[in-house]
This record gives sequence, C-alpha cells and structure tokens, in this order.
Amino acid sequence: MADTQTISLTDLPVALMLGVPDVERAALQEVFVSVALTLEAPAGAQRDELSATIDYDRIIRFLQYDLPADGAIHLIETVADRIGAFLFSLSARVETISVTVKKPSVLAAPAMVSVSLTRHADAGRRRQGLSVAEGGR
Repeated sequence: MADTQTISLTDLPVALMLGVPDVERAALQEVFVSVALTLEAPAGAQRDELSATIDYDRIIRFLQYDLPADGAIHLIETVADRIGAFLFSLSARVETISVTVKKPSVLAAPAMVSVSLTRHADAGRRRQGLSVAEGGR
C-alpha cells in the first residue's frame, strides 16, 4: 500500500444562507465545517515548499468566501457535496475526502445537526491529473 498524507481542518465557522424554510434562509447562519483530504504521498523526500502540498488557506477562502457567494442553499448535504467537489479539484494527488458540516439545530431540542460524507477519487482521472469537480474553482 502506498504512503499517504492526511490534511485536516476542524470546525471552521462558515456563514451561509442555509435552510429549507424561506425564513431560515433570510439571514446568515453559522455552520461548522471539518474536512480531511488523504493525499498520495509524494515520491522521494518531501520538499519544504507550499507547492508540494495543499494550501490550507485556499480551502479556508473557498469555505468563507466562495461557497457563501453561491447564494442560498437548502440542505447541509448540498453544502457537503459542493465542498467535496472543490477539495478534489485541488490536486490530482487527492485520493479520499471527508467532509462534515454541523449546523446548530433549529429543531425543538437544542442539538447540532450534521452530515458527513466520504468520497474516493476515480483512479483513472487521478492518474490523468483531471479534476473530478465539475466546474472546479
């Protein structure tokens, strides 16, 4: 089995227009996003250069600026899906992504509603260096 690296960001606050009822989407709501990307480890020694890995700041900018710019979203499942597509677009080395989106509940009981997804890259596309994200950013 090949060596891998995992890069994680945990509970990053993201403000989105989110929810099924119109009243819920009328104002920004804070959700908490965690992501993990498993990358094929680079051949040879790891270079101490940003270009040798994933730029964490690029992920943060997507979550805090680009994703909210897409407008209102109904489901946290859709949020997780869009984040996953973006993560795959970052590098052909991305083998697996995991995304968790947590939203303070609007239900009667105080709770956190969350959705998690894990996806694996299509090996053929990864070898070709193509993005699996349609319209990747």
